[in-house]
Amino acid sequence: MSQHNQLNTTQRVLKHVLLWSVFGYCYHSAINLLVKMAMDAQPEHVLLTAMLYCLGFNLLAGHLITKYDKYWPEIAAIFIGCIGLLVVPVLLVGTQALLSRPLLAGILISLPILTFAVRLIKRKLTKN
Repeated sequence: MSQHNQLNTTQRVLKHVLLWSVFGYCYHSAINLLVKMAMDAQPEHVLLTAMLYCLGFNLLAGHLITKYDKYWPEIAAIFIGCIGLLVVPVLLVGTQALLSRPLLAGILISLPILTFAVRLIKRKLTKN
């Protein structure tokens, strides 16, 4: 019985890691698009505009993460952010493709925090 449960846990972890990796690639594409949109919209305030766009997007991403991952949403958010903002750009282009450090830090920190907040809000709404 224990071996059966272990297999299920291993399968669950593998399934989550694969899904999170795909989501991380999609996350990378979306964040890059948002940064380009911020550059076009507010060229004199790119960092602030990009951060605001990305915070809004992270709320949406947090909603999707909590919708599809009932077990480890905050871990998923950390994994997705790292894959999308660190691994994918470095693998595709190199370290020069990374976002500026302040923007990168803000996005990476806000995704798990907003995912946690969305999960709490959803819990409160379902109790009422």
